[in-house]
Amino acid sequence: MQTINPALLPILIVVWLGFLGCIGVLFSARLMRSGFQKRMQQALAPTDDEIDELANETKDEEMSQSLATRVLGPVLKKMGAKMKKGVKAGAGAQVRDMLEQAGHPLGMYYPEFMGLKMFCFMLGIGVGILTSFFAVPMILRLAEIPSDPQLEMMGQMLWVVIFMYAGFSGPTFWLRKTVNARVRQIRKAMADVVDLIVLAIEAGMGFDQAVGQAVEKTKGPLTEELKRVLDEVRVGKQQEDAFRDMAERVRMPELTLLVAAIAQAMRMGTGLGQALRLQAMEIRERRMAFIKEQAGKLPVKMMLPLVLFIFPALFVVILGPAAVQMSVMQTSGELAF
Repeated sequence: MQTINPALLPILIVVWLGFLGCIGVLFSARLMRSGFQKRMQQALAPTDDEIDELANETKDEEMSQSLATRVLGPVLKKMGAKMKKGVKAGAGAQVRDMLEQAGHPLGMYYPEFMGLKMFCFMLGIGVGILTSFFAVPMILRLAEIPSDPQLEMMGQMLWVVIFMYAGFSGPTFWLRKTVNARVRQIRKAMADVVDLIVLAIEAGMGFDQAVGQAVEKTKGPLTEELKRVLDEVRVGKQQEDAFRDMAERVRMPELTLLVAAIAQAMRMGTGLGQALRLQAMEIRERRMAFIKEQAGKLPVKMMLPLVLFIFPALFVVILGPAAVQMSVMQTSGELAF
């Protein structure tokens, strides 16, 4: 029987212990992995109470919306998903930017908006066809145009095309009006919000806390944008990037300058309160200049209503009695003769 060399015995013991150590590390890693997966499943998999609570919150959020939004929302989303394939990429990017700038009115994103355009397009076709049978003959009769079946058919086709264009372009026109109204609201509220942030900073708060105070004390589109910025910063986004994205969403020169001033003050380490106070003064000056510009355009805008509605009424009031008197004198002269 062959015996083991005593000199090799320590080496064999070290190899055997190393083999046992590797097996132990392998099993411990496998156990740690399974335990981590169980803990993650327990953390991510909600309990029945959490599921019920989440369902109730979702239901309350849905019920808080209008009936038209709840009924037409899924339909518009499906219609938009079919329609957006035929839309050019540039036009789609422009619509998405406008929706971001408008703050997603009625909770509407790109698929819902494209579905709305298709729905209004089809509605315009239906309304145009239904109204063309009595509207076009009435227009031809009022214009004293002789009745002609071919001319009437061409008028009906033109009538339907007009309603098609109105139905397809109506949502875009509404979206532009919403964007302009939201920008006006932000411009009107920006100076007051900046003053509130300055007061909070001078009271000893940090910039994030000051913005949070402004969000709590005010309401409006600017408050919603600032709240979104704070939420993005909380989830790990850089503060400068969050404010820059807000300026790109709103696309207003005053807000872009304000964000640039905030970024410069943070980089240079200068007084943020003083920089914001100067920006608030400049915002008020810009708003006053905008108001003066709009007031200067009023005479030109009032010219058309004056010519069409006010001047004819004045002519009737001023010249009417003279015309009546002249007609009476002429009649009496003819009787005397």
